[in-house]
Amino acid sequence: MGPELLILDAVILVVFLVLGVPAPLCFGAAAFFIFLVGDYPTTNFLVSSGFSKLSSIILLAIPLYVFAGGVMTHGGIAIRLVDLAESMIGRVRGGLGVAVVISTAVFGAISGMATAAVAAIGPIMIPKMVARGYDRGYATALVSCSAVLALLIPPSSSMILYGWVTGTSIAAMFLAPILPALILVSLFSILNFILTRNMKLHQPEPVTFGEGMFDVWTKTKRAGFGLAMPLIILGCIYGGITTPTEAAAIAVIYALPVGFLIYRDLTFKSFADIAWKSGQIAAVMMIMVFFSSMLARVWTMENVPQQVLETLLSVSDNPVVLFLLVNLFLLIIGMFLDDVSGVLLASPMLLPVVKELGMDPIQFGAIVGVNLGMGLITPPTAPILYFGGLIGKTTLPKMIKPTLAFIFFAYLPVVLLTTFVPELSLFLPELLLGN
Repeated sequence: MGPELLILDAVILVVFLVLGVPAPLCFGAAAFFIFLVGDYPTTNFLVSSGFSKLSSIILLAIPLYVFAGGVMTHGGIAIRLVDLAESMIGRVRGGLGVAVVISTAVFGAISGMATAAVAAIGPIMIPKMVARGYDRGYATALVSCSAVLALLIPPSSSMILYGWVTGTSIAAMFLAPILPALILVSLFSILNFILTRNMKLHQPEPVTFGEGMFDVWTKTKRAGFGLAMPLIILGCIYGGITTPTEAAAIAVIYALPVGFLIYRDLTFKSFADIAWKSGQIAAVMMIMVFFSSMLARVWTMENVPQQVLETLLSVSDNPVVLFLLVNLFLLIIGMFLDDVSGVLLASPMLLPVVKELGMDPIQFGAIVGVNLGMGLITPPTAPILYFGGLIGKTTLPKMIKPTLAFIFFAYLPVVLLTTFVPELSLFLPELLLGN
């Protein structure tokens, strides 16, 4: 099959996605287009490749984590995390912004989804920041940009998918993006102090050191059960007690009594809504996995990864240039696709390319996570920014200036560090797992 048809197939996929066609149908259309124009006697191999991927028990972890995160979301953990972060640093000038970054990052880890972090933290913190003198556009941009840390901090659905698609250890993929995520949290916090230096912020009344420590201790106890959830999950996995899927089941079992009996913010009505939405997410994801597996199989048979590598090498044989081109490709994918679609599309296509260039699959997984996260907040598409604007009741033009500052002075440096400093993503897996 000629490269023209493969390019046309990729164009069909992207155009359908941009037009708003449901992502599973976009992958299915691309797979069937290649089948129709190619010389294939039967569709049996396509269907079998889709069903063979669905049989993986690893995929069960994603709806379980989504369900556990939904229980904690409606179970009162968000407000308790916000109160804890604010008690720790909220009395410092600009400290409320840092509290947003920290609470959003932690909540993103609990929920596993960037949209859930925006939906839970945004309605609490954006009005509070505006009341303290923060610009509404800035406050909304800060919440939205911080929310994409959910792609990097374990347990991350994106990292589970990447590990499953590429055959890489899920435990290693949970660890690989942690250091890049911590650097992002630090850079976001520093930029927050810089960007708010000219804002007329209202600070709460000062308290004594003893009063402040007592407040922190009180808020820590209130948020303790929520904070313990990711620690329990990771402890079970890295302690060798459970697999990631079993740890996800433990997370559900843990979240239910916390939401119903301890925090008592979870009701049977909200529980039914969570179960219904989790089921919807699981169903959509299974259909997407089915069709994306078909597309990946066809593209592999047509040597698409090898053709991508040959195309890159025709541009340059300098590894630095080639890695920059891979990052640019990932950024573009992240701008047009959600993180799940981006992982399913980019990982099988680009992994053979970067392995040929000498990159470890674990490092590449961290690069995929950081790039797709940056794509979610990069205009003109920026789906997380638009969602944040709905929550914060503002518009994209009012969010664009701080967002670009976070992209160019936080996300972009971390992308480059993750790409050209392998130890940043390989240190923790090598230390804890010996990979």
